[in-house]
Amino acid sequence: MRIGLMIGADGTKATLDDVVGIAQRAESAGLDNVWMANIFGFDAVSALAIIGRETSRIGLGTAVTPTYPRHPTALAQQAMTTAAASGSRFTLGIGLSHQVVIEDMLGFSYAKPANHMREYLRVLMPLVRGETANFQGDEYRVAGVTMDVPGVAELPVVVAALGPVMLRLAAELADGTNTWMVGPK
Repeated sequence: MRIGLMIGADGTKATLDDVVGIAQRAESAGLDNVWMANIFGFDAVSALAIIGRETSRIGLGTAVTPTYPRHPTALAQQAMTTAAASGSRFTLGIGLSHQVVIEDMLGFSYAKPANHMREYLRVLMPLVRGETANFQGDEYRVAGVTMDVPGVAELPVVVAALGPVMLRLAAELADGTNTWMVGPK
């Protein structure tokens, strides 16, 4: 069994040095992973790049980074940089967030969330696998984009999924899923 620690979701006013210290203590205690929320505070991907430079073996991941505010090419570049900074110990967890955040707070349409995630993954996944992204969809149109980030052996991507449609998308297009507040069913 692998055991990890979730940080950054409690709304505390920890400094970046505090967050790095929490991850270092988790690593020293023998935990397998540190997962960081991306909620209106520290950017989790960036913070985990710093943590990756200050730790040596603990796995790092976002739980989760919202997709709507970030173009998939920008997130691929940021995630690959974090993977390189951490010796490929980084897992990118992405999710849709919630309608109240996406529509009411950020002004994006949340009319077709599953279609958004499908298109997002069709652009993101080739990039993090070192391939060229070519995609023409309703939301994203990307032609001939490739990321060149040395030092990235692998970059797993997991999708926050709570229902059957998103779980199918995660199985079809990503490397796994990350669930939240769910029971055995």
